[in-house]
Amino acid sequence: MRRANVLMAAAAALVLAACGGARGDAGSDDVGVTDDVIRLGMTAPLSGPGASYGDFAKGMQAYFEKVNADGGVHGRKIELIVRDDAYDPAKTVAETNRLIESDKVLAMVGGVGGATQSAVASTNNRNKVPTLLAITGLDALVEPALEYVSILQPTYGMESELWAEYIAEHHAGAKVGLLYQNDSSGKTVDGVLSKTFGADYTSQGYDTTDADVSTQITALREAGAEVVLFASAPKFATLGLLAIDRLGWKVPTLVSSVGYDSSVVENAGPAADGVVSALSVRPYQDEADPVVAEANDVVREHGKGVEPNQWTMVGVANAMIVTAILDSAGEDLDRDSLLEAHDSLVLDEGPWFGSVELSASDRVALGCFELVRLEGGKHEALGDPVCR
Repeated sequence: MRRANVLMAAAAALVLAACGGARGDAGSDDVGVTDDVIRLGMTAPLSGPGASYGDFAKGMQAYFEKVNADGGVHGRKIELIVRDDAYDPAKTVAETNRLIESDKVLAMVGGVGGATQSAVASTNNRNKVPTLLAITGLDALVEPALEYVSILQPTYGMESELWAEYIAEHHAGAKVGLLYQNDSSGKTVDGVLSKTFGADYTSQGYDTTDADVSTQITALREAGAEVVLFASAPKFATLGLLAIDRLGWKVPTLVSSVGYDSSVVENAGPAADGVVSALSVRPYQDEADPVVAEANDVVREHGKGVEPNQWTMVGVANAMIVTAILDSAGEDLDRDSLLEAHDSLVLDEGPWFGSVELSASDRVALGCFELVRLEGGKHEALGDPVCR
């Protein structure tokens, strides 16, 4: 079990550099690495229905800018090239190929989304291109483990079990309703909860092209749901909460880790009061925590206008982990040394809960969640972090 640890100093002290590439080519051991630069690639939805997730990339870029300002990693500056995939797997494939084949990155890091990363993971693994710390909790990316692939967030299977335990304790006997994204990530949650709650369960899916989810919310109400969980992107969690509010439906609401960010608080307003969510990194609003304050300061100073939020906190955390891997890989950096450093990484200190532990068999960086309740735009922790 990973123990909760709240310091950031050691990870923040690491000097940073980032880069990416395709290790499958013969004679390409130094791809993405020069005497001065480490080039890394990332796909993220900078536009489209998942555009708020673009702040993951902005948080990563801000931290890498800080590292570069401090001298880089082993004298090399990080160049993170971010391509917009609009949360569309077909575009993810095209932009990933562009990053690997044209931009010649050392590795892909921090790719956003389960369905999008599923579209490239197997091919990248087969071609021996490190595809590391994808910002998703999709179980299928790491079960079974792939040598060149890892994810940042705790798996959706683990999170689903956490929600099942929370509901059983706090809403015993209630019929559970789920609104889920109609892709591999949402279906993972749907499968776990359906198996757990049986007849006391109902669910509705949505597509990312949907403009509204009022029909699905009405269906959950008519099916007798007594507590509602959103396994959805923030846009659709917001739409769902507003639909519940319009119906005058007084039902407890839960929002999964992928669906809760500052946009939900801002756009749902009072409809979000009382929401319980799960966070895999510390709440960005808790600036009394020096770890959080330092991470937010990085974003304010190097984020080129983006305001700190929950997704920039995730991005900073991910960039810190990437930096630690690059530092550990040493001066003779290539895909082999990068992967060796990745597979032996242990970090206790950072803006996460518990520790970061990676190995050849454990491809999930973060292993803890903290449940929080939202009241009046502020988070209230509901006990200690829960770790796998």
